[in-house]
Amino acid sequence: MRSFGRRNSEEFLGWNQRGWVALTFLGVAIIIAVALGAIFFFPWSQMLDRTRVDKDYQEASEALAAGNWNKALTLFGRSLRNNPKNSPALIGRSRAYLQLKNLDAAFQEINKALEIDPRNALAFGQRAIIEKLRRNYDQALKDLGQAVKLDPGYAWAHAQSADILLRRKDMEKAAQEVNQALKARPDFAEALRLRARIYTGLGKCREAFEDFNRAEKLRPDDAQSLQDKAWFLLTCPDESIQDATEALRLALRAYELSGGKDGIILETLAEAHYQSGQPAKAVEHQKTAVELEKRKCPDGSCVQEMNKRLQKYELAARQETRPDDEILPLDCCAKKP
Repeated sequence: MRSFGRRNSEEFLGWNQRGWVALTFLGVAIIIAVALGAIFFFPWSQMLDRTRVDKDYQEASEALAAGNWNKALTLFGRSLRNNPKNSPALIGRSRAYLQLKNLDAAFQEINKALEIDPRNALAFGQRAIIEKLRRNYDQALKDLGQAVKLDPGYAWAHAQSADILLRRKDMEKAAQEVNQALKARPDFAEALRLRARIYTGLGKCREAFEDFNRAEKLRPDDAQSLQDKAWFLLTCPDESIQDATEALRLALRAYELSGGKDGIILETLAEAHYQSGQPAKAVEHQKTAVELEKRKCPDGSCVQEMNKRLQKYELAARQETRPDDEILPLDCCAKKP
């Protein structure tokens, strides 16, 4: 039994060695065949296209961040030609169209993105801002509500809801929304400015002052933050907080940062000059502000309040200026006896 077992074992070992040689040769042949198949039949072109698509999308995103709207459109479009279901690229194109003030195209692109990805909070937020610009506030609030439902920490969406509610004078709900934004993102400077405006509307000037100060610390070179605080210091009901001198400093800095091309900042600067006892300079800046803002409404409807302030400044400037025909008293230069 033992010899039989040994003989069979030796025969088995002999076969095993021969078998392994055969299997090794067969394995190498299989590996070579697979490699050749991979070279000739694997869809390398698709892989290369995907790499190029990713590169197109990346460059498009960089162009969007840099403010090169038309370049971003081209690159996002190239990415979409290779991957039509790239919803982030559609969102990017919508944002670029929005910056180019083509609301219809922006709306079409974002709807395509939502068809592909109906649970994308960013897409709902983008569509909401388009509706907001169209003054479709109900629909904008609905989309923003869906955005924060999908992403409760979406601070920007909470802030946009607060801004719409502020426009509607619904201060309490606006405060709730902006507080949610700041809870999610405490360093959100724009939300702090927004809450300061809401607090001002609620008569909470001290709280508003604190928020304006925090926003200025976070964004010391942001023209809008500076002008908002300047206007607050000129107009807040609490006289103990009013400070025309500081408002003038802030308004001048905002004017410098904006290049003198922002009508709202110019109006704030005009009011600061007026309250600082310089009505002639107020007239100068207010006239420029009116001209800039009038471009937004050729019928002049959006500058009615600005024109009223201009009249106030002009009246003060006339009272300050001595008439050209005024003469000195006849005895002004007579020698004393």
